[in-house]
Amino acid sequence: MDTKATVKVELAKREMTMLELAAQLGIPQQSLSRTLQTSPVNQRSHWPAILEALGLEVIIRPKQS
Repeated sequence: MDTKATVKVELAKREMTMLELAAQLGIPQQSLSRTLQTSPVNQRSHWPAILEALGLEVIIRPKQS
């Protein structure tokens, strides 16, 4: 599952919208949407705050064949 899909699943579990998450992070919803299109290892993006707010972490491991 990609990171954007994982965030959407986690939002659904919490019965939270992207707009609510954006408000919690103090960013416009459009910024959240743009951030979800980028790599979560970009420390200059909003990804660190998104992951922290949802209690998620990035784990890098070899792909399964």
